[in-house]
Amino acid sequence: MAKDDADKAGSTAAVEKGLGALERAWDAHWALRLICLALFLDMAMMLRAGRGLWQWSPGDKALLSDVGWVAVLVVAFSFAVAIVIPVVLIVLRQISVIVLSWLPGFLTASAEPAYQRPLGYAPARDFRNLALREKDNFLFRMYEAHEQKKQAERLTRERAGELTAAALLAALADWLLVQWISGSVGLIGAIVEALAGWAPIVTAVTLLCAGFILKWAWFSDTPPDVIYYPPLDQELRDKEREARGLC
Repeated sequence: MAKDDADKAGSTAAVEKGLGALERAWDAHWALRLICLALFLDMAMMLRAGRGLWQWSPGDKALLSDVGWVAVLVVAFSFAVAIVIPVVLIVLRQISVIVLSWLPGFLTASAEPAYQRPLGYAPARDFRNLALREKDNFLFRMYEAHEQKKQAERLTRERAGELTAAALLAALADWLLVQWISGSVGLIGAIVEALAGWAPIVTAVTLLCAGFILKWAWFSDTPPDVIYYPPLDQELRDKEREARGLC
């Protein structure tokens, strides 16, 4: 009976872990990290054994017991993530800015109308000044919550762009490495081969989606920094009308 209970508990824990991993797989950031890790391991396998993960054989398990190789792999991956990739992304972003500046104005100019503050919303700077002037803790907590939300959204957008660009660069590096090491088959090559005639279409759609993500993450307009607080908004609008001589 005790053994049966232990088996059931083990099965339940395994199912919970599996469901947890499946749930995390829907997290875009986690999925992009997993892609980068898998492609990095694929390239490391090709450099060490001359074949990628797609060509995995039972004899390749010995690599996982090679402490020296695993240590080098961990250090190389950490070094790439912490130093190499950030620098490459900064350079890539600057190049993108230069390329966009060369495009005709009608391709990059925004078609949105001139900004007008929504009714009920006040500029965050004026809201902060009001909270400090009135020494109102409630208003200042509202301002702090707004700033935290704004920073969280900015970090989410930046991280999405960085991970998307890193995944694209890793896929490109994996594909190029296969051209250098004859007889090897990388994960990207295996996927392309499996897709057969659909490969160009899937590649184009993937690059288009990645382009939209990078555009949103790196080149989207900064949203207006406003806080919903009708009393202050009405006060500011009254002052603006008085300044224009409308009252």
